[in-house]
Amino acid sequence: MRLTTHRSPLARAMFGLVLASMVSLPVNSTAADAAPTQNQAYLEQVVGVLRSHVLSMRMILDHDDLKYADNMVRHAEAFERTFGMIGPMEWHIAEAFSHAQKTDAADKLNQAQFEQLAEQSRLAIEKIKRSAKRYVRDKNEALMRASINDMIKSCGACHSKLPAGTVPRVWKGMKE
Repeated sequence: MRLTTHRSPLARAMFGLVLASMVSLPVNSTAADAAPTQNQAYLEQVVGVLRSHVLSMRMILDHDDLKYADNMVRHAEAFERTFGMIGPMEWHIAEAFSHAQKTDAADKLNQAQFEQLAEQSRLAIEKIKRSAKRYVRDKNEALMRASINDMIKSCGACHSKLPAGTVPRVWKGMKE
């Protein structure tokens, strides 16, 4: 991709996000901490891609006259594929964090709650794809914004139940 000064601000912003995420990867690590550091770096990279798709969808909503406004569906589909790169949300992984959770039983996440929250997240991502198609067809901005916000809330509902530092705070600092 050739980036010149006559390209759109959206193209320059997306190029900047990709470049910044590539530069932020750790270069040096020792053999002892290579796997955790590399896993964490990879996870942070994928989370960055998730965030960039949401930011791009919001940019399209804020500036409907963008030349690339029809990319809303592509961003929604790419978000779903990127989410799949992290892996399925499985109880046995979340259960491993339960030992680090608060001792108060009311604060612990059980398997039924986890599975319900995971299903809500899956449905929220599907809703984003449907809403993106409606946005391109009907310019239904309110539905698209609500779908993005519902997905963010859905992810946060589960992540907030797990101990700090065990899962990424994907949407930290992003406003609804």
